[in-house]
Amino acid sequence: MFDRMKDLLAPPIRNHRIFFFHIAKCGGTSISNAIVKCYKPWRARDLNSIVILNEEAARFAERNTVETTHYPLVRRDLLNYMMSLPNVRCISGHFQYSNSAHDAYQDEWHFVTVLRDPVARWLSHYRYNALQKKIEMPIEEFIETKQAKSFGRAFVDEITEDLKKSSIDSEELIKIALGRYKRFSILGRLDDLPDFARKFEEKFQHKLDIKYLNRTPEGRKDARLSDSVMSRIAELCAPDISLYTQLFRAD
Repeated sequence: MFDRMKDLLAPPIRNHRIFFFHIAKCGGTSISNAIVKCYKPWRARDLNSIVILNEEAARFAERNTVETTHYPLVRRDLLNYMMSLPNVRCISGHFQYSNSAHDAYQDEWHFVTVLRDPVARWLSHYRYNALQKKIEMPIEEFIETKQAKSFGRAFVDEITEDLKKSSIDSEELIKIALGRYKRFSILGRLDDLPDFARKFEEKFQHKLDIKYLNRTPEGRKDARLSDSVMSRIAELCAPDISLYTQLFRAD
């Protein structure tokens, strides 16, 4: 009885299937939770309609998979599998983007994501890993590492993992990434979540209630970093800055 009353007051999304593509340090935990709540998963019958990737299990599978290519495809295969299940209506988590799934399910699934100013995202990613003791060197040293470079091209790389990048130059890779992001039903910016919520409501006829979760403590203020360090970070983020600027140029 109470479940029916809840559904009448705030009906769940029934006619849309949504995949939220979660890129690290872009507010994804908060947004994922808000989207999941739109499906009202308090009823037992609705529990199996929502899939949130278990990060620990995904990492275990990656470590133990038999893989002959340059990178385990566990997260991409899982996404393809989950999208094929008729009862699943909502998918979220650090899945690997699948262009083949986007092609196959574009009439059934809406791909949604939120991006963030690339330099701010880079700094947040560094601070989070430093806090977790996954990075144990000062930022002045870290900016010259291979990992620091990867942080600066997360938006480009995460949507093009299926490609043999050694045969594609940077500009062409950005162009491919741009085309793939433009296929998403909704692209949002972390610094304008009200606009993302408005687009979501217009598309799915459902309001989002976004709570801020999993924030990385600020630590040192950006203003205390030297100009040379900030300049180097911007240089590292050049691929994502180019992509981000082109995606949101009209905004």
